[in-house]
Amino acid sequence: MPVPKQEDVKAILTDFETRLRAVVDRAWQDWQNEPNKGRFIFLPRVRATMVFDFIARHAIAEFDGDSNIRVIPKGQQTIHFLFKDKVLVRFKQGNTKGVGSNIRTQAVLDFIDPQRTIPGLVPDIMKVEICYAPDDVGIEIDEVAVVARNRTQRIWAYPLARPVIGNVTELPPRAPDTTPPVVEPRQPKPEEKPEDGR
Repeated sequence: MPVPKQEDVKAILTDFETRLRAVVDRAWQDWQNEPNKGRFIFLPRVRATMVFDFIARHAIAEFDGDSNIRVIPKGQQTIHFLFKDKVLVRFKQGNTKGVGSNIRTQAVLDFIDPQRTIPGLVPDIMKVEICYAPDDVGIEIDEVAVVARNRTQRIWAYPLARPVIGNVTELPPRAPDTTPPVVEPRQPKPEEKPEDGR
């Protein structure tokens, strides 16, 4: 199957976008709450592994039992989610190209090459990644996006926005102040006057 069209994927995932983003945000918060994260020597590698594990747990809890989503464990290595029997999703940390970082295994090649099929699934499944990208310091997430790829190339992506919490009240613009500021010079105190009396 060729690279899926963005509008086709979005039509399927629209109803789930808030939940997809929430899974990533909850997993990232779990990582931020990890008390011992400062002791790791290989922090980026450990963080990616732990956040993936947190994502998998939150995604299973979020989507298991939803009749529109099939949870597909892939051994002890990864997990996929099939939305409405049409869009297959995997969660990944994005690399500098904006696609998921991978060790090149046969299962990875089956996923990242749009021409290959995944064993046990029909050939016309649309395969996409939910990629998150931490900021340069590793404090916040810069982006969470639905990404279509062709092997190592990012073909298209659209962001999953963080939901707005609470009501936002628009304030009217403030009228400009046309009165110039008034500056009144301060009179020096007696102890501040120079000795010559000036």
